[in-house]
Amino acid sequence: MKEIKIKIPTPDDFLCGEFGKHMLKAYKEFLLAVASIPHRHVKRIEELEKRIEEKREG
Repeated sequence: MKEIKIKIPTPDDFLCGEFGKHMLKAYKEFLLAVASIPHRHVKRIEELEKRIEEKREG
């Protein structure tokens, strides 16, 4: 039987260098965008989800 070793990258491998900077900046921008969604928009989305669920059941 042969033994095969596979190296799995760690998060540190992904978050180093320019790629890591870009990913962290993109994640930060995403969180800022989500945080800026007004509560009324969230309510509207919840109402749409409820209507879709009702149509599925009905």
